[in-house]
Amino acid sequence: MDQKTLLSTIHSACARGVQLIPPNILCASIGSIGLKDPFTMPMTATLQDCLDAMQKYKVGSLLVCDAEGKLKGIFTERDFVMKVMGKVSNLAAALVTDYMTKDPVREQPEASLAFALSVMSHGGFRHVPIVDHEDIPIGIVSVKDVVDYFVQKMLDGIFDSIDIDV
Repeated sequence: MDQKTLLSTIHSACARGVQLIPPNILCASIGSIGLKDPFTMPMTATLQDCLDAMQKYKVGSLLVCDAEGKLKGIFTERDFVMKVMGKVSNLAAALVTDYMTKDPVREQPEASLAFALSVMSHGGFRHVPIVDHEDIPIGIVSVKDVVDYFVQKMLDGIFDSIDIDV
């Protein structure tokens, strides 16, 4: 479906009063939206190792874990811009542990989307690591992941109401 047809379909659904977002969408668990596998780095990683991994995997954050695999920090694009850029001359000699956000807010997959969004909004960050009961990362959720989930649910509702498959 092209963008013009999609826009027209959304306008039509709005005009007919179609409920665009299911009322219980914010009650869904973080785990139900399809978590992305986290990219992890050891605490011995350098900033250069981290930047290389972020570029290779096209991700905006890395989870830093100890030898047992437990979450110890998160290193994000924002950490790089605010703490590293223009301040560190030798990225290959600087350890990520000196620049990561230590002990980041993390959630378990059972937490609701409403809670995760509230945590991100109040904390001013875009990524939340998802850990198991032993504090080992099992996923990561970003604001973009949640928005993408909402958009898909909205489109599903619209197309269900007019009986079109996308």
